[in-house]
Amino acid sequence: MVATLAPRLALVIGNASYTKLGTLANPARDAQLIADRLQQIGFEVTAVTDRDLRSLSQDVEEFAQTVKASGPSTVALLYYAGHGFESDGVNYLVPVNADIKRRADIGGQSLAVKRVADRLSAAGNALNILIVDACRDNPFPPGIAGSTLGLVPMGAVYGVFIASATGSGKVALDGDDGHSPYTRALADAMIVPGERLEDVFKSVRRQVRLSTGEQQIPWESTSLELDFFFVPPPPLPSQAAQLLTAAQETGNVALYDLLVERFPTSPEAAVARSAAAELRKNAAANGPAAASAASLVLDRARQTRTPEAYDLVAALFPDAPEADEARNAASRLREITVLDSAGPTYEGRELVQLIQAELARLDCFAGQQGGVFDAATIQGLRRASLLSDEHYLWHRPTMAALRALKKVDNRDGCARQKTVAAPHCLRVNNEDFCQ
Repeated sequence: MVATLAPRLALVIGNASYTKLGTLANPARDAQLIADRLQQIGFEVTAVTDRDLRSLSQDVEEFAQTVKASGPSTVALLYYAGHGFESDGVNYLVPVNADIKRRADIGGQSLAVKRVADRLSAAGNALNILIVDACRDNPFPPGIAGSTLGLVPMGAVYGVFIASATGSGKVALDGDDGHSPYTRALADAMIVPGERLEDVFKSVRRQVRLSTGEQQIPWESTSLELDFFFVPPPPLPSQAAQLLTAAQETGNVALYDLLVERFPTSPEAAVARSAAAELRKNAAANGPAAASAASLVLDRARQTRTPEAYDLVAALFPDAPEADEARNAASRLREITVLDSAGPTYEGRELVQLIQAELARLDCFAGQQGGVFDAATIQGLRRASLLSDEHYLWHRPTMAALRALKKVDNRDGCARQKTVAAPHCLRVNNEDFCQ
């Protein structure tokens, strides 16, 4: 994994005011939005706009040199918004002074995306991210660009993650809020804690596909071997913090005492001493004897259903009978996680269709199973979330949701939650109860 404290450098380019091609509405605003987001998550950002060919080439060269000088652990990100196109299988960025009238002009008046990727790769740093939000329209005379619209998916460049707003033959839409759908989705996704780089762009692709009615589908090319988080996942709570939570949830003085005994110098111990003293002022508020502390922590682990919660029981009470149950439960949960991460994975329309099929099986969804993540599907997922102890995001189509739904018996489906047509009647376990 890329170190959380690794240097982060970014070059953000927005080309909008073209001399021969007219002015684009959003690139300057899109570039500013991304620059702001990157600064927010710890990148040192250089932002430039309206670059001619010489300036554009120089920007890339100077950025690559800065990245190399920053050291091998550096994370570098280059974002470009503006005109771009593909010709003969090669993707190009278009400087603002381009005057391309025939195919022979392309090489000399534009900058190949592959050249930018190669220059970043040569810097020798841990990770490079190249993001291209290009191809807002087709400003060139007929026959200049091979497919006239979009960028063609590229082969992998070692150490570089390459992302494009849209594929060959498709235009990157401008959106209706002053930002392109791609950049808006990216700005939102990159600040979600705990999302790996690849998952951020999966989320972006899904959001753009849905928001544009499948008119625009982004792509990525990668040869990365390291995990990277724009915003790292929050650290797991310490044993002292978990024990304090258990004590506060139960109001048990024995757990507060145990916390002070096991972790006397922790910040949580000071809170525990104060809380225990307060509880002792009223004998009726005292919890059970200290011997029941293991049972209390185990009960909390059963409710939480995380390996870490069971680990806490085994760590605090290694010789207690509860420890064996805790170790076995933690092992089972980790096994489930491994099994859930194995096997086929789905995304896009196929994933939504599979989720809709599971919702229909559970009587939680009566809409069209067409793969569109619509309001009916969201409502169905929300209802189905009450059928499972597993937590998943009901407002997004995820593999976690699909796997959780598959584990629910259809006899335990939403039919048990249905309200019948008669007023003041409720159906529970296939029986109607009316007032």
